[in-house]
Amino acid sequence: MLKELVEPLLQENIILKRAVGIQHERQKESEERNQELQHLKQMVTQYQEQFRTLEGKGPLGMFLVNR
Repeated sequence: MLKELVEPLLQENIILKRAVGIQHERQKESEERNQELQHLKQMVTQYQEQFRTLEGKGPLGMFLVNR
């Protein structure tokens, strides 16, 4: 009788542990994607600044941009 009560709880425990593991992996992947996104945003900002600097150098700067 006790075994009949415990068995479903053990199965539920296994399922919940698996679900927590999946959620943990998803959270980790999401954090990695967010870090990559932040890095890419920083790169875009740097390139925009470089473009503005070259643009401000007149025709030579624009020549370098168009290269």
